[in-house]
Amino acid sequence: MPEETLRAGASLSNITPALGSALSGSFHPRYAEDVEDDLHARALVLDNGEKRLALVVCDLICLPRAGVDAAKARIAERCGIAPEAVMISCTHTHSGPATCGLLGTDEVPGYVDFAVPRIADAVERACRRLAPARVAWGAGCEPGLVFNRRFRMKDGSVRMNPGYQHPDLVEPVGPTDPEVGALFVETPEGRPIAVLANYALHYVGGAPGTSVSADYFARFGQALQRMRGESFVVLLGNGCCGDVNNCNYRGPAPTPAYRWERADRAANLLAAEVMKVWQRCSFRQEVALDCRLEEVTAAVRQPDAETLAKARAMPPKPVSEMDRDELYLREALIMTQGPPEVRTPVQALRVGDLGIAALSGEIFCQFGLDIKAASRFETTMVIELANDYTGYIPTLAAFEEGGYETWLARSSKLEPAAGPRMAETAIRLLAELRPA
Repeated sequence: MPEETLRAGASLSNITPALGSALSGSFHPRYAEDVEDDLHARALVLDNGEKRLALVVCDLICLPRAGVDAAKARIAERCGIAPEAVMISCTHTHSGPATCGLLGTDEVPGYVDFAVPRIADAVERACRRLAPARVAWGAGCEPGLVFNRRFRMKDGSVRMNPGYQHPDLVEPVGPTDPEVGALFVETPEGRPIAVLANYALHYVGGAPGTSVSADYFARFGQALQRMRGESFVVLLGNGCCGDVNNCNYRGPAPTPAYRWERADRAANLLAAEVMKVWQRCSFRQEVALDCRLEEVTAAVRQPDAETLAKARAMPPKPVSEMDRDELYLREALIMTQGPPEVRTPVQALRVGDLGIAALSGEIFCQFGLDIKAASRFETTMVIELANDYTGYIPTLAAFEEGGYETWLARSSKLEPAAGPRMAETAIRLLAELRPA
């Protein structure tokens, strides 16, 4: 059937938590005392008359499957968009509320229930704003902001974040992905409606430990709007960056002139690269839209007998007073109480000759590179922390090397085969959307 003229709409909802909420991303909880900048759920809806897709990016560290499913059910009820056509991902800001229990931080009671209708509201408002649109896509390159954070040390061990100019550094043991993909959505007259970008950078940081912040992800959106001189919705879907951050440990420690200098620098450099891509894109008003979603099953790793014995013998102590080793023993006990396996979605979306693969968890960079290399699309985005939270997803090599991302906990629980299985599924679903 011929492609219909595209319509698009975009919106955002405020999902900032209340002061006093526990903030996630550390071994122990921090509690919100101020708001550096509000958190949002940002939504883009595309409709070509045959298919309607919704893409949502939330300023959250993660969103567990129950919250995702509840938001998708509300979107289906109020907007008529099938769950498999809705992607809900998270940026992974470490200055947002604890949406689930991780290490020594417990979930903020009631927060996910608060956020779910607001996430759905962003999609519903985007649907109400559907209007004729044109789209373009492309990719640039910004290599100066991304560094693999796992290093081989002189003793042969692999260490995450070893410290700036550590004397025992040998080499990073994983790659980075400097590509920045972008989908541009405009009115037929060329006024911007939304931009969806994709870049594999964990987060940057800069907020005080007790401030809520959307991190560089939101600052990127502000920078892009400032450069364009217009207001529109900007979504930045995080790429496969489970082992990538913004720290060049081979160089000296940065000395920022002000708290947010590093985040502003990352946001501005990335926005400038996206502006370059925007200027050379060709727009079209008729595009194919399609989607696939498939559940992948993976076993949950379990602690060994020695670890469990230590955990059970551990004297009672408040979680806030536990050291790192004690927290991991506590995690071992928690892991025995969960299901032996999980089912998690792998999703693929098509917008013309742009392919989007969406995976749950904090995916190691190599998987994203593999998916892009196998894709038949002109431009391919790989978005992590989408539609579920499954913790770190390391490569088989990383499991052999060890290190923080492989330590058994709710933040790293799936079997080593999970990552290859998810990547293979994403490659196959993209191929179904873009046959040879």
